[in-house]
Amino acid sequence: MDIATNVIANLLFWAGLGLAAAWAVRIAQRRFRGFFGLRTVPQLAVCLSNLWTSENSTRPRGYTVSLHELRASEAVTRLFGSASLRLPDLVRGLVDAVYLGRYHYDVHNTVSPSSTDDPRQFADLSSNLIVVGAAARNRVREMYLEENLVSLRLSIEGPADRELSEPTTSYAEVLTGSDVGRRIELEFLEPAIVEKVHDTVRGTTVIFCLGRKGDTTWAAAEYLTRNWAALRREFHDGPFALCLGFRDVGYGYDYHPPRRLLTLRR
Repeated sequence: MDIATNVIANLLFWAGLGLAAAWAVRIAQRRFRGFFGLRTVPQLAVCLSNLWTSENSTRPRGYTVSLHELRASEAVTRLFGSASLRLPDLVRGLVDAVYLGRYHYDVHNTVSPSSTDDPRQFADLSSNLIVVGAAARNRVREMYLEENLVSLRLSIEGPADRELSEPTTSYAEVLTGSDVGRRIELEFLEPAIVEKVHDTVRGTTVIFCLGRKGDTTWAAAEYLTRNWAALRREFHDGPFALCLGFRDVGYGYDYHPPRRLLTLRR
């Protein structure tokens, strides 16, 4: 009788533990999908800046991507458990099981249209997007700025500074709300923006990660992948905009948590 009781108790315990684990996984799946807009649109594209210019090529269009933004795209693919050649198959499988489960998504990298192309004809506008890089080189980011769907922009994205590789001042500017026109100026930190918007016209979720320099853009993408769960707890599935201040990252890809300088809710 004692043996039978112990066996039954163990079976009940492990069955209960399994149900609790399954419940926790389902909650994690739902939050992950909701934050990145995957509940309604099962595609997500990481849109990198395009450094190609017609002045340096005889071709009508082309694609050139910076090393910093490639590293940023790696950070995103690690989050989705599909960074081939960088994570063991077992680890990728565990990440897929916890966050994606039985759901299947198309997650891929793409490059912004060149300066000679119309960004409104960009095929991946129907997908959820993580847009990496500032408007000077990323036409998709430029398009959303022109459509007034973002709340923050960097100094290099302003009309006077967009063509300058090193503008005279470094700041982030508020574009909407009661603080419109406010500038957050930085002297000893590198500015970056992480912003999430809902494109209600196209029915997608768009997240922007950008800095004044390429290494800061990488740091902004790294911040998103490391802190998406905390951001989800703070903002749920709603839009937000963050102005962050990073230490000079350089080429070592040594990530340091930034200072949050401004938080906007929409």
